Amino acid sequence: MRYNKEHFSSYYNEISAILRNFKLPTWEEFPDIELYMDQMTVLINRYLAIGDGEPEKTVTASMINNYVKMRIMPPPIKKKYNRTHLAYLVVICSLKDALGISAIEKLFPLELEGEILRDRYNSFVINQQKAYHFVADNVDSVALPLFEEQARISDRIYDLVTQVGVCASITKTLAERFIDKQEYEPPSCTG
Repeated sequence: MRYNKEHFSSYYNEISAILRNFKLPTWEEFPDIELYMDQMTVLINRYLAIGDGEPEKTVTASMINNYVKMRIMPPPIKKKYNRTHLAYLVVICSLKDALGISAIEKLFPLELEGEILRDRYNSFVINQQKAYHFVADNVDSVALPLFEEQARISDRIYDLVTQVGVCASITKTLAERFIDKQEYEPPSCTG
């Protein structure tokens, strides 16, 4: 494969900026109104869109219905959804490609509600942002020398892709192992 160093550098800088600037809404930033299904899908797809382009179809109405049937998120109330549903969907859609549904259920059990749900979700948002920065910093350590060195860029891009792919595999395995070692404790109020 042949790469244009300037073109790849520009693309990489754009991706790095997206990772560093991506932020999910906090609980308090969710709309405080009831939503219909089509509004839910639009919001979730907008929240999870990476970059300024057209949001991908991260979630569809049939996916939401399946999540409710699988009991990994609460059912709507009179066909309307609220902050609780938004929180569950953001978490599910953010993690579904990396972790299985059973792992997500352990991290974000269906019985969460009230302040516990709000705090757990807001903690997820903070941790998600830290993870994006962590990934950007670590990818930078491999990518930035690409643009400074006179080495063959195609070999270096191969190194970059290989390291990012292996990192994804390792982190998925670690997350699954950490979840397996977690002892389940029902959510409780503190204070």
